[in-house]
Amino acid sequence: MSLTLLKSLLLHKDKLWSIDCAKGLAATASSDRKIKLVNLRNLDFKEVEELDDNTHKKSVRSVAFRPHSSILAAGSFDSTISIWGREDSNDLQDSQETELLAIIEGHENEVKSVAWSPSGEFLASCSRDKSVWIWEADELGEEFECLSVLQEHSQDVKHVTWHPQINLLASSSYDDTVRLWKEEEDDWECAAVLTGHEGTVWCSDFENSDAPLRIVTCSDDSTVRVWKHVEDSEDGEDVWVQESILPQMHTRAVYSVSWSPDGYIASTGSDGVLAIYKESEQGKWEVVAQHSEAHRVFEVNVVKWTKINGEHILLSGADDGSVNVWKFSA
Repeated sequence: MSLTLLKSLLLHKDKLWSIDCAKGLAATASSDRKIKLVNLRNLDFKEVEELDDNTHKKSVRSVAFRPHSSILAAGSFDSTISIWGREDSNDLQDSQETELLAIIEGHENEVKSVAWSPSGEFLASCSRDKSVWIWEADELGEEFECLSVLQEHSQDVKHVTWHPQINLLASSSYDDTVRLWKEEEDDWECAAVLTGHEGTVWCSDFENSDAPLRIVTCSDDSTVRVWKHVEDSEDGEDVWVQESILPQMHTRAVYSVSWSPDGYIASTGSDGVLAIYKESEQGKWEVVAQHSEAHRVFEVNVVKWTKINGEHILLSGADDGSVNVWKFSA
């Protein structure tokens, strides 16, 4: 198995924090307060559009496409979330300009992450104010109602992500835990707390399967771990167990993990290492590809799987404002 660098794109003038992909398009977020859109179709890699408009006064920390549309949410250190879209929300590739649809306010401090539920009905956001908010969105992405403010984390919440098939939300925190949230009787409640990491949990990502439910997490403690749902609980928290600690590839904080639909896990972090893991038939995780200096001397903040023309493509973003495009051959 091999990992080949196809292209390096210098998109931003400051740290690149977040990448998301939809319908052959990639969106990136940066400390330079800009959002860039890049065409991935046919391995084109040309910049399509820059979203600036002086919308955000501080770093844009996270971007997320709404499923089945071109609507994009962006969370910023200025405590707001911007929502962007086109007149034809299903067409990403024509010459339309992306327009600002809405500004969402509510958080008292920096917004660290935003994520859409698999149906696109809900938008989750998290913040340095220790809270996770769940918003209900209208079809056009112009109106948002806050349904719940979840305040059970004791520290800064770094990241939120939804299971790709069901309405199960994970939040990762500076308090060294991951909390799992689900809707119960028209309210959102904590279904489980994953404990075991010995440092900030920076990111998590669900496996694209509903049986069993599994999630991968990464931390300041330089580990990558897989957790499995064991059973639901009718009284109290659901039961999740730590299933595996993946082979030790990192020497410093691991900032980002991504679980591909084909079962590969990618991780990256402050040591610049990009690693790919595969689970054997015996349930043992092995490293199948790695690069020790994915962005030369720079810390790598995010990694994201996508597919282009049937090829496994991995996008990584770093402190130098660049996106590297990698081809993974299994």
